[in-house]
Amino acid sequence: MANAAVYARVSIRDQELDTQRDNLPDYADNLGLDVDADHVLADKSTGTDTDRAGYHQLMELVEDGAVDAIVVRSITRISRNMRDLHRTVGDIVEDHNCGLYVRNDDLEIPPGDDLDMRGKILLNTLGMAAELEADMIKQRVVEGLRAAEDAGKWTTRPPYGFTTDEDGYHQPTDEFSNAVDAIVAVEEEGWSHRKVSRHSGVPRRTIPNLLERKDLYLNEFDG
Repeated sequence: MANAAVYARVSIRDQELDTQRDNLPDYADNLGLDVDADHVLADKSTGTDTDRAGYHQLMELVEDGAVDAIVVRSITRISRNMRDLHRTVGDIVEDHNCGLYVRNDDLEIPPGDDLDMRGKILLNTLGMAAELEADMIKQRVVEGLRAAEDAGKWTTRPPYGFTTDEDGYHQPTDEFSNAVDAIVAVEEEGWSHRKVSRHSGVPRRTIPNLLERKDLYLNEFDG
């Protein structure tokens, strides 16, 4: 029986981490895969990045040959965009001959197999859909910002995690995800502002302002 690792990840709007960890091993068992308790990995993330401890541990298991396959709920759990999707799947399947099973997306690549034409088409379709969703989320954030600006909420410097484009509208920057992480760490994990600042990179004096405007930063997870 092939040895597999399970990886689960949730965002703010998807609080089903325990359910994923409970259901994915059952799905793996139905596929004839054996999942050790220490190979059930998880991350609670607020963005689309892959800078997460559980994800890195997963990839280390793959690269070390410690598992024959990995099991995830959705392809978006292991990728950020089309480029990252192809790189990650190529790393898992082609470079390390590791199997990949994606429950919700009906993608099954047994250990040692290459992507067939159906798998390549499905992978591209899933990647495009994930990128489209990410673009739509970003657009909702931008539209919310413009509505706030039109209402006269901001007439000075842009909030943390935003910059101003050539038309005078605010746009999210790379620091936006840091702001979201900081808010979640305080609100849901109960971290001190000092600890949040140390781990997220957000200045400690900025954190109270983020909490006051948390709807602005968490807006992308609505609906």
